[in-house]
Amino acid sequence: MKNFCLLLICYLFFFTLAWTFADTSESCANSHAPVGVMGDHGHKIGELMCSYRFMVMDMQGLQSDTTSVEIAEVLKDFMMAPTTMQMQMHMVGMMFAPRDELTLMAMANYQILRMEMEGAHHHMGGHHGHPVGPHEMSSSGVGDAKLEALLTFWKRPRLTLLGNIGISLPTGSISQKRDSGVFLPYPMQLGSGSFEALPGVTLSGYYGNWSYGGQLRGIFPLHTNSQAYRHGNAATATVWGARQINDWLSLSGRLFFTHWRNITGNNPELNPLMSPSHRPDWRGGQRLDIAISSNLIAPTGTFVGQHLAVEFQMPVYQNLISTQLKTTWRLMVGWHYAFQL
Repeated sequence: MKNFCLLLICYLFFFTLAWTFADTSESCANSHAPVGVMGDHGHKIGELMCSYRFMVMDMQGLQSDTTSVEIAEVLKDFMMAPTTMQMQMHMVGMMFAPRDELTLMAMANYQILRMEMEGAHHHMGGHHGHPVGPHEMSSSGVGDAKLEALLTFWKRPRLTLLGNIGISLPTGSISQKRDSGVFLPYPMQLGSGSFEALPGVTLSGYYGNWSYGGQLRGIFPLHTNSQAYRHGNAATATVWGARQINDWLSLSGRLFFTHWRNITGNNPELNPLMSPSHRPDWRGGQRLDIAISSNLIAPTGTFVGQHLAVEFQMPVYQNLISTQLKTTWRLMVGWHYAFQL
């Protein structure tokens, strides 16, 4: 299954090279990728774009590899087990083109994280150093900021190839604690604690009322953080297709594959026997998602040029290293407005 997914992603990505037969206007609703794709387009010289995105993600149930795991089984080996996790993220961004071949992008975010846990009631030692039964932990604050440059490698009336060169700044906290002063597990921290390289390449093309695209992105932490660990490398590949319905509406579908590796090192303040979420070597995995999206644009009037977008994502395949919470769905809505300075 893993090899099949990789082959399918590569095939669909390079298949978009064939769709280079017609052009479309940048004022059309399908002139941008689905809202879940970042850094998909450049701008004309002197153009500024402001954007806002809101994302909510839900995770429920435990899984090891591709098999579901019962909480009771986890509590045989750990003091606690995660049962659900929700994430909300507010993202604001700006893009500016100092020249036609170069667009600069900056993005910041604010996160709200909540995880529900189940504490074991019995241990061989006869005492507890943790809450028993259901309980909740939460954290919130600024996440890691991102700076990126989009370079136009190749542009024709029917096809554009962009290079994405970016860096993530460790502005998110990795010292989030419970009220008791105990460190929260790795998924509840707000950032990576490391500078990260963000390379990528994006291809987009058009055919009549259709638009197509593909993107490959990577995340590569550059050093160990102040808590003595480093997030694993990650890579994503996505392809999409959109259909222009009328002057103000387009509908699209997207397929994307994500691969991420385990954390290396460990925070010495986190007891790996507390819960699976405290294990740095249980953080990697692979996931294949599908998404349906829509883009709306105001073609005339007071709000001309403003875009609204929504995307709903759902995994169709997950392979998680050891025991982790599995993703159930993700929803993103966004707004952006571009204008000439």
